[in-house]
Amino acid sequence: MIVRVTNRLATETLAFAIPLLIFNATHSMAWSGLVLALEWTPRLIGIPIAGPLVDRFGSRTCLLAAEAVRTVLLTCALIGIVTRPDAWALLVALAFAAGTFGQASYIAVEKLGVEINGSKSMAWMQSTQAGIDQMALVAGPFVAGVLAGQGDVWVLSAVLALVLISGGLCRRLPERPSGMRARRSTWAELTAGLRGVMRYRALIHIVLATAAFNLLAATILGITPAVVEDRFGRPTSYASIVWTLGATASLAVIIVMTRVASRMGILKIGLFSGLIACLAAVGAGMASGFAIYLVWTCLFLASEGAFACFLRIARARVIPVEDFGVTVSAVVLLVAIPYPIAGVLVAATPLRDVPVLLTVCSIACLAITVFSFSRLRRHSLAAP
Repeated sequence: MIVRVTNRLATETLAFAIPLLIFNATHSMAWSGLVLALEWTPRLIGIPIAGPLVDRFGSRTCLLAAEAVRTVLLTCALIGIVTRPDAWALLVALAFAAGTFGQASYIAVEKLGVEINGSKSMAWMQSTQAGIDQMALVAGPFVAGVLAGQGDVWVLSAVLALVLISGGLCRRLPERPSGMRARRSTWAELTAGLRGVMRYRALIHIVLATAAFNLLAATILGITPAVVEDRFGRPTSYASIVWTLGATASLAVIIVMTRVASRMGILKIGLFSGLIACLAAVGAGMASGFAIYLVWTCLFLASEGAFACFLRIARARVIPVEDFGVTVSAVVLLVAIPYPIAGVLVAATPLRDVPVLLTVCSIACLAITVFSFSRLRRHSLAAP
């Protein structure tokens, strides 16, 4: 679990710090949106490659390799920034490459969570993993906000230290047999994963609902620095306050979900959290002041925590363990596609039209959520 904490904290700190650094350098919401799109595009490339490798070589081996590559990339970025402080384009390029392998390592730690499930229930284990991710979302924005104000070197040094710790701890994990799998090309493995998604009708609707949810989350992530500074007149460091408090609310919800998910039913959790998220996104877009925006964003992120529990539990119950890596990589790829799309939308939207953007995205998310969950009610997601 400590490996997962340090791994996710490194990834989340980098993900939140880069948009803040770029906005501090450009003071442009268009650049923030473009950075979001560029940040997620290479990550999408790493996802389909990681799944087959995890199934073929094992979670521990792939996680060690990903952390080693991230160490090299972050070291190069750190050296480049120290020697040329104004070369922020180099920072962006190398940090995005490091983020690619961070996203790829997500598949490895996900499968590790399934493999070490042990005697614990699937609901408990997946809720715990969601809790770890949300803890990273609590600390990540705070660390990113504090360090971004100190400069690029501090951000990269902190992330590099976390990656080194993660890699060091990962070496102590026992390697579990990966099983015999036919060697296929990355494209063949990706298409096999996509076929796996299509094979399970429930998984299709889980992917649809999650992708819609992620479009809202990515849009709010992209607009927050500009909204905080240009609309409410607060320093960009307040954006980290928004995300830290919101992630804290999300963590509190996940702690509750860990205890009640099995009794409440995951379909109810997923549906209600999706509906609340749509309402909260509209409220955030219409907010007339920073405090109101903070409240609505916290409500949105709290619902995101509940939805994360639904996604993990439902996904773990549907996907067989022997095909988990290749199938979940396809799932993660599909649900991550809205991130670069949201980045393009944010880049193309003037600040004055942010309420319209969030309202339109919320209506689309609401329609997809209602449709998907009406279909999911026909499928059994009971624990095995």
